[in-house]
Amino acid sequence: MNKNLVRHVATLSFLFLSVVGQSQATSMSFPNFTNTAQLDLNGNAITTSTSDGTVLRLTSATTSQSGSAFSLATVNAATFSTFFTFRISNYGGSLFDCNTRTGADGLVFVAQSVSSSVGGAGQGIGYDGIGNSVGVEFDTWCNAANNDPSSNHIGIDINGSVNHGFGAPYTVNVATDFDDGNIWYAWVDYDGTNLEVRANQTGVRSASALLSRSLNLTTILGQTNAFIGFTSGTGADWGNHDILSWEYRDSYDPIVTTVPEPGSIALLGIGLAGLGLRRRQKH
Repeated sequence: MNKNLVRHVATLSFLFLSVVGQSQATSMSFPNFTNTAQLDLNGNAITTSTSDGTVLRLTSATTSQSGSAFSLATVNAATFSTFFTFRISNYGGSLFDCNTRTGADGLVFVAQSVSSSVGGAGQGIGYDGIGNSVGVEFDTWCNAANNDPSSNHIGIDINGSVNHGFGAPYTVNVATDFDDGNIWYAWVDYDGTNLEVRANQTGVRSASALLSRSLNLTTILGQTNAFIGFTSGTGADWGNHDILSWEYRDSYDPIVTTVPEPGSIALLGIGLAGLGLRRRQKH
């Protein structure tokens, strides 16, 4: 499947995931980022027009960047479900540390109670130093000093620390590179006890999580509400870190997505053209 077709499938799937099912309230929903009135963009974060439409570019493909985007207001995070799509492209740099390929540093989904304007630097993926927080990192660089397990892994971090410690607990290696230029689909769900992470390039939510961690987010935050959003950073290596779409539900309500078969794309587009209401399919 070529990139243009993948892009169309991604856009349509974000809409199609709601053709049937019960109507659900959402706290925040961004099918694209033409309107960011609900967000505080910090550092090098911008919106930009690409072949994917208007995207949230947390950091661009250059050295020493740091960017974040958080909700201007806090939302309930005692339980939640979120789904987003991202593309990391144009990676480059030099090879050093414990890496097997260039490109850095990845992106992090974050729930935190500090401020809508926070964000750190390069090897901290923009998340380092943000206290009272949980971060789900999609890391594309191996930092030996942080006990990273590989140059392509998911990690669940707390309180602004990207140092995974001995044995790198709460991480999982992912075989396909996040910065391969293709669209990635990601789900993060918290039921009040367990935080689960799923990610793939198919757009279909898997039954089992890639990674989970038991935690008390209310205790970590010091409250039930949080600023929610994303961070990213680059150092000596780089890449474009783009969020293409995002939905956040302020209760545990996993978002089930359905990607149409390529042959049904035209028909699906006709069917969606007349829909005035967005619906979501329950888990």
